[in-house]
Amino acid sequence: MIVDFLKQPFHLLDRKRSRWLLIIVTGIYVILFMNLYLPFNVDRWYQNETIPLFIILSSFGLIGMAVLMASQLVIREILKIRAVKMYGIMLWFLVELALLTVTMFFIYGSTGLQGQDLVNEVFLAFKYTALVIIIPYAGVLFYLHTAQKGENIDTLLNASNHLVNILDENSELHIAIDLDQLLYIKSADNYVAVYFIKDGKVRKELVRTTLKRLETELDEFPIRRCHRSYMVNINKISVSMKSNQGLSLALKDYPDETIPVSKNYKVFFTQLIKQKETLNN
Repeated sequence: MIVDFLKQPFHLLDRKRSRWLLIIVTGIYVILFMNLYLPFNVDRWYQNETIPLFIILSSFGLIGMAVLMASQLVIREILKIRAVKMYGIMLWFLVELALLTVTMFFIYGSTGLQGQDLVNEVFLAFKYTALVIIIPYAGVLFYLHTAQKGENIDTLLNASNHLVNILDENSELHIAIDLDQLLYIKSADNYVAVYFIKDGKVRKELVRTTLKRLETELDEFPIRRCHRSYMVNINKISVSMKSNQGLSLALKDYPDETIPVSKNYKVFFTQLIKQKETLNN
């Protein structure tokens, strides 16, 4: 149960605007929280400083924003992280927390300490940083989860017909297909096979890219991952079938092929099928 949860895909921070929301809300929260509540008796830490306390406490939020920007917008792009799973976002948060702790300690901490005193000081910095940052971080993720959960299925089912641009690994256009003609996409080693209808026949086009990249690049279209090796045009789903092997999908215009649905995506596609049936009745 726990293992299945940790392996579920995590999409809440796939979009840059979602990451910007996390950065801005967290920074504003820290600035207001530190100045309004003065947690951990922080006002006593800087009694001998000539810089106004408001500026010092506000700098906590600004530095936090800078670290999150580096993590979410720079490091993520350098490492080409397109999609993560639940365990991945948990590890990523711990890394961000460590970066924040180290940054805050070197700017504001007593770096001249040694031995056990240094360990204790770093631990306190980690604890205080975690206590402050976890509330806005979790709050933004909860908001994104609530917002996306409500819009996902209805938005996808009502999506209009657009041209779907499939890019290669160099972000160059390889093929453009009408959404109404696209059937599904299958992983094939370092390539993906794009299946579509042309002149009344099913065609296949190989593109050098990955399903992970396509998950992000095709997010605005009703094309969703249903298996580690498959993405499917949900508008083309004609029926779902349950068997001992699990859930599978049959497609319009290509009844000879069935698309598997893995456990991680079963809940979403079960809800999707029910919604489609409701709209058709």
